[in-house]
Amino acid sequence: PTNLLEFGFRKGEERVHETQKPLDLIEFLIRLTTIENQVVLDPFIGSGSTAVAARNLKRNFIGFELNGNFYKTACNRLLGTN
Repeated sequence: PTNLLEFGFRKGEERVHETQKPLDLIEFLIRLTTIENQVVLDPFIGSGSTAVAARNLKRNFIGFELNGNFYKTACNRLLGTN
């Protein structure tokens, strides 16, 4: 890859966090740096994009979030209810 990555949000990909990254970007980075069944750590899970991407790519994940509202949002995204 070049040193410039350009990714946009998918059609219908809801933005629920002020620093949310496009799911395609996170999936690209996870594919680049891990293999299936490895663990992806996100110490600031926010809207849950990294967890969703890890699950989509058959990776395990660990995430931390102090904000209760963001935690609920991430859980809802993982459950497919958001």
